[in-house]
Order: sequence, then C-alpha cells, then structure tokens
Amino acid sequence: MSRASVPFVRYFLLLLMLLATVDAVSQEAADSASKQLRFLTQHLQFLSLDGCNHFRYADNKTGDVIARDDYYKLSTAGRLTFAGEGRTYLQFRAESGRSFNASYDYTGLGMHEKYWSFNLKSMFLGQKFGKHLEAQAGGLEYDRGAGTEATYADNDGWLEGYRLAYTVQKPWTPDAVSATVGYVGDFKQPNVFARLPRMGDENYVQLLARKHVGAHTDVSAEFDSLQSIRYTREAAHFQKLPFKVTDEIIVEAMTRASADARLGWSGTMFKTMDHKARLRLGMFITDLPEDIFLKGAQTILLNGDFYVLGQRMGPNIRMVPVKNLEVTLMGSARTDNTPGTRYRGQMTVCYHFAGLLNRALR
Repeated sequence: MSRASVPFVRYFLLLLMLLATVDAVSQEAADSASKQLRFLTQHLQFLSLDGCNHFRYADNKTGDVIARDDYYKLSTAGRLTFAGEGRTYLQFRAESGRSFNASYDYTGLGMHEKYWSFNLKSMFLGQKFGKHLEAQAGGLEYDRGAGTEATYADNDGWLEGYRLAYTVQKPWTPDAVSATVGYVGDFKQPNVFARLPRMGDENYVQLLARKHVGAHTDVSAEFDSLQSIRYTREAAHFQKLPFKVTDEIIVEAMTRASADARLGWSGTMFKTMDHKARLRLGMFITDLPEDIFLKGAQTILLNGDFYVLGQRMGPNIRMVPVKNLEVTLMGSARTDNTPGTRYRGQMTVCYHFAGLLNRALR
C-alpha cells in the first residue's frame, strides 16, 4: 500500500466508526422511544375524548336576547397508571372554556367574537392502599354522589385539595365513604398549575356516604362546609323503573343549614323510547334560592350553568343516531322573578372518540 493511500484508509475507517456509532445511538434512541410508546399504550387510558358543537339561545326578563351563538367544545380526560397494576395513577382533564362553569368557547358565529382556549383544568395523583382505601391529592374532581350539577358544583368546575375514600361491600353499611378537604374558588382561572398553590388555603370540607340499594338504585348523603357555611345534600337515583311515563328519576336536595338557612331541590325524570336507548326524553324542575351560594356579596359556588339559580323547568331530548354520536336538545323557562335568563334553548352535537382511541392504543 502506498504512503498516499494511508490517510485515505484512516479516514475511511474513521467514517465507518462514526457511522456505526450513529447507527448504535439511533437504534438506542429508537428502542427508548419504542419503550416509551409501549408504556403509554399499556398504561394510558382515555376516560373521555369529545368534540362538540353547541348552539345556544337565551333572553332575559325584558325579552332582550343575551345569547344567540354557536360554540365549540374540546374535552379529554385520562388516567396514566404506574406501578402495581394501576395502584398509583395520575388522572387529568383538559378542555376548552374559560371559567368554572363553562367548557365551551365561541366560534364567532353569533353575537360574540370567536375565542380559543384549552387548559388542563384538573390533575391529581391517586394511590390505592389495599383493597378498600384510596387517597388523592392535587386538582381534584368533585364527588357529586348520586346527585348532579343541578344542585351542586358545575360539571366543568374544579377544586384543589386532598381526598381519602374507603369502599366496602356490606349489606348494612355505605358502599363508599369519602372525606375531602380543599379550596374552592378562582372561578376565572382554568389552569390547574395556577391554582395548585391554593392547596394550603382550605375553605372546603366534604364528608360523603354513598350506597347502592339493589341493582338499580343509588343514594348518597353528605355534609359540606364551604367558607364556614354548613350544607347538607341528599340524592337518590332510580333506574329501570317499571313505569310507563318514566324509567329513570333523580331527586336531590341542597340545604344551607347555617347563616340564613335555605332549601334547594331538583327533580329529573327520563323515559327511554326504544330498546337500543337511542332516544331518551326527559323533564327537569329545579328550585335553588338565589342566595343559597352567597356569602355577603361573594359567590362561593357555581352550580350547573344550564340550571343556574331560581325556579326553572324544561324538557330535554337525547338522541344517538349512530354509535358515539350524541345529539341533545334542552330548554328551560324561569318560573319566578330570579334575575338572569328567562328562556334558554340549546342544541349540542358531540362525538365521543375515547373508545376508538383506546382501541387504537391497544
């Protein structure tokens, strides 16, 4: 071999070594990415993944239209499990909407300018201890028992704090008992990371017991303290009733037991019209005093934005024309002089993607 060819051979060998190193690093990175992907597909479950379009009309007591808009909603909730067959997990909910009782934003079609928002609204760490005990900490979801957002916190709402729950199946004891301590507020702050420092500012306590009675009845009772105002709340949910006019009923009561006692209540009934449950008709009536969640001039809790406060009633229709596609029509009329909307009507079309995505991950 000539002297002139020696540098070329060295450079060629060096290039081969570099290519082999790059290939090894690339393979290691690919293996790492593959392991991470396998971990996600095995441990991540989407509890919900919804895309919705929503049209709403509302007017006030003088007949002035205050809402005639098209909205959109993007929402997802999921659980990422870690060690111990899911005994340690991280649960989250992210969605559109800029406030405690809103998960919709304007598309720009209607009276208001378009608006885009998407926030991680809740995120908490959960740990199961043995067969019966479970602890949660972080940006929690509300435990509504057998009741609904009609008398309690809006489904889109949030709280920061800690929960300890004990579950057991025995004939003469509650199936579940939970204690929650945390902070309720920051109604205009949808980002959970901005609210997590509130975990040390406790102003909310809930003690709740829940029981399944037979195969189709669920009842719950709770005690709540919110900014030192005491509440009790009871609810019962009856399903598969053998009546011609209804096969499902929810009744619930919310009592403000201190600082100007008040009683609020709600009743809802449904009737499934076909054996595949593709058409369901319903009716609700609510009566929540306008000051039941007031402390002085401060609002300390927001219930469902469709029900709001006062005496209201209205119909709803739920249709499922094809699997995972849901169409809901709702209306309400105010039957007292409570300020706010007089008539309200809305139509919502939602597609539920969670099942499809979970199957794709597996």
